[in-house]
Amino acid sequence: MLRALLFTDFDGLSAEPDDVIADALDGGYVERTQGLVTLLGDENADPAARFLACCALASWADPIGYAAVVEAAAAPDELTWRGQTYDRFHSQDDTFAHLAEAVGRSPDMVDERGTAAERLEAARALIRIADRVRLDRRADDLLYPEIVSACRADLSAAVDRGIARLAAGAPLGFDLGVQLARFINALAESRPAWAADARQRLAAAHPGDRALRELAESGGSSLRLM
Repeated sequence: MLRALLFTDFDGLSAEPDDVIADALDGGYVERTQGLVTLLGDENADPAARFLACCALASWADPIGYAAVVEAAAAPDELTWRGQTYDRFHSQDDTFAHLAEAVGRSPDMVDERGTAAERLEAARALIRIADRVRLDRRADDLLYPEIVSACRADLSAAVDRGIARLAAGAPLGFDLGVQLARFINALAESRPAWAADARQRLAAAHPGDRALRELAESGGSSLRLM
């Protein structure tokens, strides 16, 4: 089933899922949505197939896809299809990074499908676990202006929790500092005093050179690489 849905283009030729998902935005998603919904809901299906189905549906601003992201974020450590994708450079699980990308980059579809509220809730759910899961640079996909505006409290709370985790020396397995730096930068305009303080707190928690460079490039020039 998956091959027909996401590994075959609309001319019947073999293709990669990313290309099929992108091409389907022109309307082809309609004919493949029900099959992917069925696949996503099948607990006996291959976990990797369910993961791809979720990514596709969320990319198409489908309410069931967004709901699946919210459900996944509610219990990330228990997710049966977590670990089906790994960053090729660092061999780190990036399941939630791909979900963030799918949710974040679907704004053009939400007006057509009337799912702006569902997209926002999916983004909020991912932001709330950003101190626990790897997003890396795909954290940016959760930082569209409309998401930042609606999720300021969630973003700042995730930063506070993340800084506490770094300060405590908790083992993470991913570069949390970069994610936190991007959230701080996203809030700098609307919450400048909080952002200035958060930059200093993050720097003091030894977040790594990448995070410190992110902060310095966005206004924290007084921060020292540690």
